[in-house]
Amino acid sequence: MMEKTHTGAQSLLVPGADRRLSSPSAARNIAPILAVLRQHMPARGAALELASGTGEHSVQFAAAFPEVEWTPTDIDADRLASIRAWIAASGLANIQPPLVLNAGWEEWPVAPASLDVLMVVNLLHLVSEAVVQRLFTGAARVLRPGGRWFLYGPFLRSGVYASEGDRRFHQQLVGQDPAIGYKDVDTMADLAAANGLTIGHRHDMPANNLMLVLQAATG
Repeated sequence: MMEKTHTGAQSLLVPGADRRLSSPSAARNIAPILAVLRQHMPARGAALELASGTGEHSVQFAAAFPEVEWTPTDIDADRLASIRAWIAASGLANIQPPLVLNAGWEEWPVAPASLDVLMVVNLLHLVSEAVVQRLFTGAARVLRPGGRWFLYGPFLRSGVYASEGDRRFHQQLVGQDPAIGYKDVDTMADLAAANGLTIGHRHDMPANNLMLVLQAATG
């Protein structure tokens, strides 16, 4: 099985001298992601990023929102080392050392109702439906009332691919592991409703991606 429950992307990683890894895709998508976050991010609070990968996004999130306390996560040793190196180089005070957390675990090492923000970038197409279901259950458990979950990546739209390139990429993924591949945005809405979450906003993003902004019930 190819299932990737610990990384946010399979793009080329470029190593640096201090163990920092860099992903070209992370460099490309950070600006549009931040543009959406600025519309919906709370003024302050606690945020956790699942499958942080290289750590590049984590430090840029922390720099952009200095009143939000960020915690990156991963389970891959090289990526955890990269995250620590990015944090050390950033000099930022509002980002914690990375937490070892697999999005597919049934129990996360995160206190219930302790987060104002959950961030997930380019993960769902790399994991199975079973992992996605556990991800929604876990998100509902750790978000505070009114907490927001930013979910970014490629999706099917009511069973339709956004482009021929998306169809080919999905087929490539399924060819490597039949359990993974694109998920449908309609399924995300159903899973959200089943876990007490709502999709409050849906943003079209570059390269046919979507950003879904989910919210936990306020009470």
